[in-house]
This record gives sequence, structure tokens and C-alpha cells, in this order.
Amino acid sequence: MDTGSAMTNKSIRYWLGLIVLYLTGLASATPISVEIRQAGGGFDIQGSYMSPLTQCQAYVLLTDFSSDEPSEGIKSSKITRLSDQTIRVEQMVEDRFLFFTTKFESIIDYTEYPMRGMDLRQVKGYFKEYRGSWRLIPREGGTLFTYQAFILPESSIPMFLIEHFMNNRVQQRFEKMANRANRKKDFIPERCQ
Repeated sequence: MDTGSAMTNKSIRYWLGLIVLYLTGLASATPISVEIRQAGGGFDIQGSYMSPLTQCQAYVLLTDFSSDEPSEGIKSSKITRLSDQTIRVEQMVEDRFLFFTTKFESIIDYTEYPMRGMDLRQVKGYFKEYRGSWRLIPREGGTLFTYQAFILPESSIPMFLIEHFMNNRVQQRFEKMANRANRKKDFIPERCQ
């Protein structure tokens, strides 16, 4: 794909993101930004979205591993505190990729940095390697959620198909997270009072 095509696709995704924000009532929010590029045999992912939450509300939402809200593909979840800063989340996941349904166990360790974000590292799961971080940056009118990750797929599926799937899936997940943050703007957790 030449640079002109990439810019066109990026522009289309940007404008589609704005339309989705408008239609979902988040038109005043900063658009969702997601960039995925191939690197080191895998993918570097950079993403962000603005929320109306305070930094404390955003941190509580980000670290709510036991949320009652259903998560797409998560069949079961177990949370274990390993230390004051580290939590292990073990999940049974069922995911669809093209015409295939995959079931796997996912174990991810999260290192929390109170009010600032967290790092994550896959211990066991679908990918050969998955590591990343979330950071919360206070801004006027809310908090900016930023995400950075590296994913090394363990698959015989061609990389261009995986990249296409990831572009759509990551964008959708960010839209859901931004919507959830918008719904939680009036909820003040006890530890934020």
C-alpha cells in the first residue's frame, strides 16, 4: 500500500470515528485515535481517547477488573492479587476471527500505578507475546486514556489479515471503552470523594 492510500484510509477511519462519536452522543469528546503498524514480526499499537472523567474516576474504571458489565468474548474470569501493585487476571476467552471461533485461556499480570495507569504482560494466552501499558493524563475537562502495546501473534494467518482484523477490533473496543467512560461521568467512586 502506498503512502497516499494509507493516508486516505487513515482519513476515512478518522471521519468515521467522528461520525460514530456524533451518533453516540460523544460529539464533544476528542476523537478516538488508534494506530497499528507492523514491527518486529508483530504489531505496535498506539491508541487514546478523551473521557469526561476525573483522573481518580478514570483510574477506578481502568482497574475495575471485577466489573459486572459483560465483556465481549469473556466466558469466565478470576482475579488474584499477587502483591500491593500486581494483579493477575485469568480468563477463559472465546473469540471469532473471520470464519473461525477460537477458545483459549488468557493470563495477564497488571502492575498498577495509582492514579497514573498500569502496565500489563501476558503470562499465558493466544499470542506469543503481549505487553503494554495504559496511562491516564489529566486534561481540561477530563482525562486522556492512552494505550501502547506490542503483540506478537502466534498464527499461520497472513499478517495483512491479522492487521485488518486488529484495526477493526481495537477501534471497536476503544469506542466501547469511551462510551462506558461517558456513562460513568456522574458516578463518583467512594475512594474519589
